[in-house]
Amino acid sequence: MNLLLVGSESAFKGDAAKSFLERTHLNVIARASTLSEAVACLELGSIDLFLLSSEFREEKLSLFTRDARCRGFAGLILRSADPPEAALDALPHESHIIRAGDFELDTSSRQFWVRGVETTCTPKEFELMRFLCLHPERPLSHKTLLTAIWGISDASPHILRVLVRAVRAKIETTGPPRYIVTQHQFGYRFIPSPGLLH
Repeated sequence: MNLLLVGSESAFKGDAAKSFLERTHLNVIARASTLSEAVACLELGSIDLFLLSSEFREEKLSLFTRDARCRGFAGLILRSADPPEAALDALPHESHIIRAGDFELDTSSRQFWVRGVETTCTPKEFELMRFLCLHPERPLSHKTLLTAIWGISDASPHILRVLVRAVRAKIETTGPPRYIVTQHQFGYRFIPSPGLLH
């Protein structure tokens, strides 16, 4: 995965930043000093992940995330203050192919297959399925999913419900949802192979 560092050079010289970069084996393709430079780098089209320095204020980071998403960026946006384990958990660990039960995603070409059949999806639908496939069987809160897909945890859960409904229409073949199951007043759980469960 291609990584863009965003922040001053000194911000990424600490032990935590070095440890994160060593453990993830990411390809650092550039560094932007400012958030506006980072947004301009989206035109490169080859960025999978932004790692933002903790030197930026929260409101600036939220604006950056919103701007990047509006420009179609569907990759990961992490902050250097995030726990390294959480960052590692969010990354695919092997190739660009993610397999989970009846689903297969290619993060480099952004192709998506359901039960062996290629399915078209919007960037947000792809990002939701990518995140779900990386976290099968785990209850995921509305806040976790909103942060992963839109970069803002306080967004309205309604936009998440609309997105889940659109994805369900493409992947579900029966009445009640079997793949993306609602966890009442909490969020959702992804069951990649419902036929195998009892």
